[in-house]
Amino acid sequence: AASASTGAVLTSVSMSPLEVIKVRQQAAPTLSMRQVFSRMIREEGTLSLWNGLRPTLLMNVPSTVIYLTVYEEGRDRLTPIAGGAWAPLGAGGSARALVTSLFSPLELLRTRMQATGSSDGLGATAARVVRSGGVGSLWTGLGASLWRDVPFSCIYWALYEALRRRAKATHPQGEVTTSAAFLAGAAAGSVAALATTPLDVVKTRQQLA
Repeated sequence: AASASTGAVLTSVSMSPLEVIKVRQQAAPTLSMRQVFSRMIREEGTLSLWNGLRPTLLMNVPSTVIYLTVYEEGRDRLTPIAGGAWAPLGAGGSARALVTSLFSPLELLRTRMQATGSSDGLGATAARVVRSGGVGSLWTGLGASLWRDVPFSCIYWALYEALRRRAKATHPQGEVTTSAAFLAGAAAGSVAALATTPLDVVKTRQQLA
């Protein structure tokens, strides 16, 4: 849990600028990544690249721990029933559906904060959303988020575990090296992201509407 939490914090902080630029591009698709970056630096300052970091941390740290715990437990329980190839798919999809549903309000608030140059904090953003649409509006975009996240996790874990098994089978000592695990994760993540990016755009547009 400690290593997962540390990893979530480091990833959140380091990847925040790219995440903010991605959201801005999805909201204004006529602008290139370079144009979005230049405009933000010029008009809002460098720190604007970390807009929405607070809800990102509040969401990513506990959600990562819950997600990995539920995934590993589900995979171990499903493997004797469904087999090694199908268990990661079912466990990954189930774990992601749970986490996405639980943390959907923070995802919405983060997206709103990333998309605007407003200086409003997390509390002010939440109050504005509830005032205009009621408490239920905090779950705006949940359907699109599930359509994005569940297939992503299914694809990712199925490919990742398959690549790990292949790497282990071809290693002289039957081990999975750090580099092999990294490459497996990168390959699986790339394929999953490519397949689900359209749904990510839909989710962002819904949450900003």
